[in-house]
Amino acid sequence: MRKALLIAVSGFVLVLPAAAANISGTWTINGDVVGNPISMKCAFTQDGMKISGTCTGALGSTATTGSIAENKVTFQHTVEREQVYQLTYSGTLDAAGTSMQGEIAVAGVTGTFSGAKDPAEAAKSAANDISGTWTITGEVVGNAINMKCALKPDGARVSGICKYQDLGDSPTTGSIAGNKITLQNTVQREQQYDLTYTGTLDATGTAISGEIAVAGVTGSFSGAKDK
Repeated sequence: MRKALLIAVSGFVLVLPAAAANISGTWTINGDVVGNPISMKCAFTQDGMKISGTCTGALGSTATTGSIAENKVTFQHTVEREQVYQLTYSGTLDAAGTSMQGEIAVAGVTGTFSGAKDPAEAAKSAANDISGTWTITGEVVGNAINMKCALKPDGARVSGICKYQDLGDSPTTGSIAGNKITLQNTVQREQQYDLTYTGTLDATGTAISGEIAVAGVTGSFSGAKDK
């Protein structure tokens, strides 16, 4: 029975929607509203779809809040210059999630802005960005595993639906911390089995290797991010 289960997990495919980027880190924001320049440093923290942090410019530091959905990001804060103004930034992230551009709205007028994540943090984000499609192969007690995984991280969490060949869809959850990633899901074949994939990303974040655990036995797997 155990061998039959492990044979069945060959051809595992994980299909997920497009992932939202994680913009946590320090950004340089520059813009202009009706001839008034804006230049500031923003330290963002992202928790799921929520953004918080502090932006610092010529008028001092101001608490900032916002949200992110896929490649769209919005954040707001107030500044005081003779009176209090609320500024709202609505931007679009690039594919890497390390630059953005968009519109500033304040006091009934609009302007434009662009932003870039600080280079050292952008490089770190790229190395640990698992979003995308992966080809993963492995073996558990002589049974081959071959699968395509389209991964969707959300902060430190990973989620989605796994489609096992002949066994249907299985909700998948997991986590990522630094270069460590774990995925878990369940399949039903005569009885219920829980599978756990525990892996380590390489320095570029484009390859992974690790261990599969299921029904009291273990195996190994490796994977590469599709180009």
